Amino acid sequence: MVFCLNTCVKIEKNNWLFVKQLNTFLGLDLNRYQSGKYGKGDTINRRGSSQGRAVETDMIRSMLRNQGKIQNHLVDYYYKLKKLPFNNHDKVVLIACANHLNRTIINLVHTHQLYNYSKAIH
Repeated sequence: MVFCLNTCVKIEKNNWLFVKQLNTFLGLDLNRYQSGKYGKGDTINRRGSSQGRAVETDMIRSMLRNQGKIQNHLVDYYYKLKKLPFNNHDKVVLIACANHLNRTIINLVHTHQLYNYSKAIH
């Protein structure tokens, strides 16, 4: 993840890095197709860094494995999306958590803070 952030910062030079730019770099932004009344379901773009997507999904999976040791609001968000009536597929929920992780990382970088579970919105 640090590699992706460093690469994005080098691409942007002196500008701030935003969540949409990071999602686009990783290929996590959504494609929507609509023609008349027909609307296709949202899919991720996949034009970005496949290694970056793999690193982010591995980070989410490791957070799920370590949920007994470390409290994390992303794990709470994962189980919220997996609970009924949503009951989404695992990969869909992992991509949603990756988007949430990107928002959290960018916010922490912009505000110069460390992650604190008690301050995070649950």
